[in-house]
Amino acid sequence: MSEAGTIKKYKDGEVIFKEGNPSGSAYVIIKGNVELTKNSKHGAVLLAKLKAGELFGEMGVIDGSPRSATAKASGPCTLKEISPQSLMNGIQNDPDLSSKVMSKLVERLRVADEMLAKAGVSPADGSGARTPAKPGATGTPQKKKGFFSRLFGSHKGREATFEILIADMFDDPDQKETQMLFETLKTMAQKIGGGLINVRRTGSAFAFADFSDSTMVWNQARNNAQNWLKELEGDLLVWGQVRAGGQTVHLRMTQRLPLRNLRAGYVQPCDAVDIPAELDEVLAGYLYGVCIGALIPVDQPQRDAFEAVLGPALDGARAVLKKRMRELDSDEQVRLEVGFANLAATCGVIKKNPDRLKEAEDIYNRALRGLRRSNSMVLEGVIKRHLGYAQSAWFDMGGENNLLEAAVESLREACDTFSQAAFPQQWADLQVMIAQLLFKKDQLDEDDAALRESIASFQKALQVYSASSTPRRWGDTKHHLARALQLLGSQLGDLDMIARSAEACREALAVRNKMQSPMLWAATQNNLGSALFMLCQKTRKPETAEAAVKAFQAAFDVYQARGAVKLAQVTEKNLMRAKEVAIDLGPIARVGLIEEGGFEATSFEEPEIADVVDETNDPETQG
Repeated sequence: MSEAGTIKKYKDGEVIFKEGNPSGSAYVIIKGNVELTKNSKHGAVLLAKLKAGELFGEMGVIDGSPRSATAKASGPCTLKEISPQSLMNGIQNDPDLSSKVMSKLVERLRVADEMLAKAGVSPADGSGARTPAKPGATGTPQKKKGFFSRLFGSHKGREATFEILIADMFDDPDQKETQMLFETLKTMAQKIGGGLINVRRTGSAFAFADFSDSTMVWNQARNNAQNWLKELEGDLLVWGQVRAGGQTVHLRMTQRLPLRNLRAGYVQPCDAVDIPAELDEVLAGYLYGVCIGALIPVDQPQRDAFEAVLGPALDGARAVLKKRMRELDSDEQVRLEVGFANLAATCGVIKKNPDRLKEAEDIYNRALRGLRRSNSMVLEGVIKRHLGYAQSAWFDMGGENNLLEAAVESLREACDTFSQAAFPQQWADLQVMIAQLLFKKDQLDEDDAALRESIASFQKALQVYSASSTPRRWGDTKHHLARALQLLGSQLGDLDMIARSAEACREALAVRNKMQSPMLWAATQNNLGSALFMLCQKTRKPETAEAAVKAFQAAFDVYQARGAVKLAQVTEKNLMRAKEVAIDLGPIARVGLIEEGGFEATSFEEPEIADVVDETNDPETQG
């Protein structure tokens, strides 16, 4: 798109296009400045002053709507006129361009609304205004697709990139509170969501009315919600209960697809939010923010949209921290604070901003202090788990080493609540995370004790996980256990430990599928190749060397096909070295006897490690 277009020049004050006219081309400013203004009953309002390098006029081109503003030259200017076809081809074929266009439009729409507000003009006041959806009794969306749905056309039949569904609240006989929640969220989405968020009412209550705390209840709620979301083509379900005689509302949220592994700020059915029933401007911003933070993007358009809406959502929710609500008891106030902390942590992870993770850590700690007189052990465990994940993410972004130890301590304390007997799934998940943190600690300190503890924690998790009932978690844990065994075995010169590593890789490959999770499958093949390579150096068995070659080759083929250049380069080096050893050992028929006696760790020549980023942030796509 950068090379296509016709150069046009305009004099100072010359109109490029007028508000309300049919949308034709888009424009890129080559030189000079352009002003965007909007007509109102009070006169023209300046929306933006654009400079060289900026794109404008694209909204109407993509959305098929009339020009929403007037553009005129502010001084002499030179523009490149971009045809609709060139613009759409560029957006659809260049993910970076589409992301930049979307982010810029969200920012420009927000600034335009602010400029109109300062001028005392409603965004709907004017011939070219964006018309908000008019929800009916159940908030049925308009048939016409919104701007961003057309820009990112992978969500057919949707009004926006994300669909948030509001179920009828329990103990709300006239649905007054349900309608208020819906209208508040709908208004906030239209105000700061940039057309990316649509809110609908389901028109009926959620099929599951149990708000007690147990693994069985949480799992059943999640499964029921996910099935309903798939049926209604939604991304997030919000359900809950009106409490305290209509004074408060207790909310829970579930996504259409859960994350494969937990991350900082990830909202689950055990994460409740309590708010006063009477929603003012501060609570409206908070409610919108926690719903946005709970979303899970499932593809690139949604990932781009999620990153674009997170910042405004966080800014709009922050005022709630200064608001003390008499309607809430101490535990409800704590849950409200934790809801904001989860949003801040999510923003920190997605936008790679350690300041937001520090903010989340501070609020989690404040919430824990507020629980001193509480009897809610589950709430305390939930907060400590969130705290540990936030500390871990902050460490990964360059935080101090003490954050790693703090994260381990927080998660171990969470295990006091989520015990193996009462909450086996949550306990096992915590053990895996603790094990991964201890593995990192060994890399920092070269501390065998930390590595041994890591292996022990992985093995604890495998007491709960199984290949039949939790194949993904079981396979992931076997993979990570294999890495830890391989590292400790190479440090100690323990041949049996390295053989156990190879066996753990084979077990992981029994459930990791090349077609469904190619990068994960390749990572385990690479680990298997490394373990076999180290074994063959001591055993001198040709079949072990050839098995190592086969494993490295399998990993290399996937990395190369997926465009993972760095991983392919590292794996190719390992493959070449394994082939050299295999050639040196000769054909399998010439197997020699294993030398008796021990061996030293220095006799191992370790293959180069490929730091694989597992697909653990992707949503889970199967049970």
